[in-house]
Amino acid sequence: MTLGGTRWWSTFRPAWRPRNPVVLPIEMLLATLVYAGFQLSTGMVGDTRDELLGNPLLVAASIAALLAMTAVTCVRRRFPVSSYLTVVAISVALILVLPDRTLGFTPLYWFAIAALAIRVTGVRLFAPIALGLTLEILVSVDTRLSFPDAAAGPGGTIGVVAEQVANLAINYTVLVALGKYIARNRAQELESEAALDRAESEHRERLDAAVHNERRTMARELHDVAAHHLTGMLISAKASKTLIATDPDQARELLTGAIGHGQRTLDSLRQIVGILRPGNLVDSAPQPMISDIPELIEQSAISFASIDIDITGQTAEIDSAVQLTCYRVVQEALSNARRHAPRCAVRVQVTEFSSTIEVTVANTVETGSSVQSDSPGQGFGIPGMRERAALLGGTLDAALSADESTWTVHARLPIGGKISQLREASA
Repeated sequence: MTLGGTRWWSTFRPAWRPRNPVVLPIEMLLATLVYAGFQLSTGMVGDTRDELLGNPLLVAASIAALLAMTAVTCVRRRFPVSSYLTVVAISVALILVLPDRTLGFTPLYWFAIAALAIRVTGVRLFAPIALGLTLEILVSVDTRLSFPDAAAGPGGTIGVVAEQVANLAINYTVLVALGKYIARNRAQELESEAALDRAESEHRERLDAAVHNERRTMARELHDVAAHHLTGMLISAKASKTLIATDPDQARELLTGAIGHGQRTLDSLRQIVGILRPGNLVDSAPQPMISDIPELIEQSAISFASIDIDITGQTAEIDSAVQLTCYRVVQEALSNARRHAPRCAVRVQVTEFSSTIEVTVANTVETGSSVQSDSPGQGFGIPGMRERAALLGGTLDAALSADESTWTVHARLPIGGKISQLREASA
């Protein structure tokens, strides 16, 4: 199913997707250059600006260091710890060579902290972070104490150290927390996407199973309808061909019966095909029920020497799926009898009990005739009847009697059996 040209599950997929790993480092490099330019232009680095800008070799070395940090940050996904430690090492080198140490701590360095927190946990996270924090504390405290009268304030040297430790600890905590927040959101989004993929797969499996079940159902319907009517039509036509010269009236009666079978086949097939057509506005004929079995017997009587029927119980109250199965069992059993034992005697019995309904179709078998078994090559009649019965939670047996004079089809179905309930349970 699609929604606006897109599969419905695609509309619920998380919007986040991993970006190119080079994009963010380049953005951080640009931010670093803007940050450094802002510091130099506003005089935040004091008198060291002229010293830095007046040394082209130092400027080139700084740019090379920034490019190196950008490059190693690009591989943060595969080597998060190594990437972070390399950025720390380059930052320390910048701090040692730059006239103002604060220029060594760049947005690339801050980004490396958050990127490490996104991808690693436990000791692999806290050990590198502790190393970087310790180095920054040492540099910051040393830089702060290098100013005249820096230790003259409240707390002296200890106060300066405590202030720097607190500030840097807060900075690191915020960056690590930001990385963990991003990692958690990404994990939730990936989990949601995996759940959607599983739902999509389950939906496809259920859809395939439903289509397979419907195909089997339609195959059974088409087989039962076509096998019954077409078999009767062919047998009547063959018999009329034999009798057309010796008994024209009987041949005419058989041909009339064949025409009736053909018309009923066409009507039944139209009904089944009509069900398959979406938006069919034509009213479909109702499915055959147990009450229609006498009419089926009457239509088939010409093909048999004799045919008896016995229906007992209030079958009108039974579920329609059970009634349709009873009708199809009788229909298929008569088709088999007509095909394998023409002009035989048949007895049809439908009996309702308290919780079950039993259908029995027995026909005489001539000595030497083909056996109406469900062995390979005998078609899909008996297996199809077994499938119908099993679908409703019932059973069906078909076998010769001990003296091999009678072939009996016996189906036993629960009165409350419903196809829809069984399908839902299996799903």
